[in-house]
Amino acid sequence: MKTRVSCVLLSLALLLVSGSGASSPARATPGTAENPVITLRYLEDEFLPSVRLRASLAAERRMSGVLADIYALLDGGGGVPLNEDALTRKLLSRLNQTGTNTAVRMAAGTTLTLGQGASVALLSGSAAHRGGVLIDSFAGQEAEAGGALRERRRYIGLSGESTVRVTADASVLIQGAYRVTLPYVPMYADLCEALMTMGVINTYELSRVTMRTEMFIIFVTILGVKDEASSAAGNHPFTDSPEWFDSYLAYLYDNNHTAGTGNNRFSPDDPGSVQQLAFILLKALGYQDGTDVTYATSVSDAVRLGVFTQREMDILQSEEFTRDAMMYMTYYSLFAHYKNGVRVLDHLTAIGQITAADAARATASVGRSRF
Repeated sequence: MKTRVSCVLLSLALLLVSGSGASSPARATPGTAENPVITLRYLEDEFLPSVRLRASLAAERRMSGVLADIYALLDGGGGVPLNEDALTRKLLSRLNQTGTNTAVRMAAGTTLTLGQGASVALLSGSAAHRGGVLIDSFAGQEAEAGGALRERRRYIGLSGESTVRVTADASVLIQGAYRVTLPYVPMYADLCEALMTMGVINTYELSRVTMRTEMFIIFVTILGVKDEASSAAGNHPFTDSPEWFDSYLAYLYDNNHTAGTGNNRFSPDDPGSVQQLAFILLKALGYQDGTDVTYATSVSDAVRLGVFTQREMDILQSEEFTRDAMMYMTYYSLFAHYKNGVRVLDHLTAIGQITAADAARATASVGRSRF
């Protein structure tokens, strides 16, 4: 018995030392089912260097994509550099992050966009459901659009993008892919104050998205008929007009300045755009749709006709169209010229819509050098 055991041990020793035989584990690739044992030399000389190489290449590819995004953001489109605030907001708005239970603090006004299947739980502060489909997993039902999120409940995004607006500084717990858009920081408060001094507008709210009603108020203002429009006694067919806007809308409809958005609707709260306001301003300046300008080319038409520069249009279009941007376009349209060659501000002061004293006081310290 002792002799038999000695022979078996000797055979095993020779096999391990020699590594002979086609099916020997020593000849199989380390780490495979045939040879699960990995030597230190293999780890140091082959495996780890290959992992480092693959990781390095993957990081380079990812970083090249990130750098490309950053360079594109720095350029702003059309060779227009963005200011630091705009760059920060745009860069963060493009950062998609994934992880498990990531705690994030957010300031009021921040927008959180969840990827499909991602979730958020409000730990403190307040936030509201803004868009997309958001499921309250505690209640087992869809969260109300515009409704406030309740603390310590997990909300799951079921649409391609579901958004949450932070209404007071908050802490949230996020799981899955998400994107953060920082609050908008107004840039043209001085222009807003100048317009308020001249009586063109009567409120700030610069971070809010521009609405259709507001653009048409600007239209009748530049047209020089604001007083007439505000007291018009005509009728209009639109069923969704707010009461305060009825007189303006009656004037616009009676004078063929708007046909609404279809089905007897004007859609007063729909968000506006740089393209829409450019078109409205050009029409107020006396340019004819289809002859002098078109809606499709209104941005380039505004540049061609000297109302705005290409640089201004590029920068304004690179951001969400807030009331802040509307202030910029409205203020500088006062220094444009009607088709007949008369400067807008001169005409509006001549007819008494803006007093000469208010115009002088409002424009004394405002220059067009920011671009």
